Amino acid sequence: MRTNLLSLVLFALVSLASRTSTARADERPFAAPFVGIDWRVNGLADHVSHGPGFQLGAVLFRGHLKVGIAGFSRPGPLNPATFRVALEDTTYRGQSTLDLRSDGGVVGIFVAPRFTMPGLPWLDVELPILVGQGAFGFYLHGDDRETPDGRRVSEWENELLDGKDASFGIAVDVGLRLSFRTPASWLRPYVGVHYTNVIGYDAFVRGDYSGFGGVAGVEVGGF
Repeated sequence: MRTNLLSLVLFALVSLASRTSTARADERPFAAPFVGIDWRVNGLADHVSHGPGFQLGAVLFRGHLKVGIAGFSRPGPLNPATFRVALEDTTYRGQSTLDLRSDGGVVGIFVAPRFTMPGLPWLDVELPILVGQGAFGFYLHGDDRETPDGRRVSEWENELLDGKDASFGIAVDVGLRLSFRTPASWLRPYVGVHYTNVIGYDAFVRGDYSGFGGVAGVEVGGF
């Protein structure tokens, strides 16, 4: 008896959720603004790092397409791990090797088709594609920022790394995100995976700054 009652309750809840989801889809505006903030863990440059990211734009076609600007960064102060570099035919403060930190980021325009998973009205799938610019560099830190001759540290970094202490290129970032509907229709948490490639990147320390990453965040807007 209890099993039958529970089945009826579950059936009623699923039916109500389906009708509510359909009604909300019909009532959605053609276009509405949104903003998302997240945290990304990236395997860029053969190294795991992390940093903040964002999306800002509009949801079009009653929730079926997102467009706008997006980006993420790799802050040096939040990523204390270093990259070891052997100097060529020179030394710095008596050192023939340096341990450098790295920072940089990606920003660009993006589009993200969206669709609801069949049978799962609370789950939306997004396929974001970003095209923009990526720039990452390497820099001296700690006591090494006190240059031996008083020159600016950026001059030394440029000289020690043959003018290639940083590099930039066309950034392409593609991903798969799962967005979860909540009782507050304007609020959605999400998780996802991404692959980032900075085309044309070529720095002294790394000739490539690309890799896979994961993201988790929350967005607010007219969904």
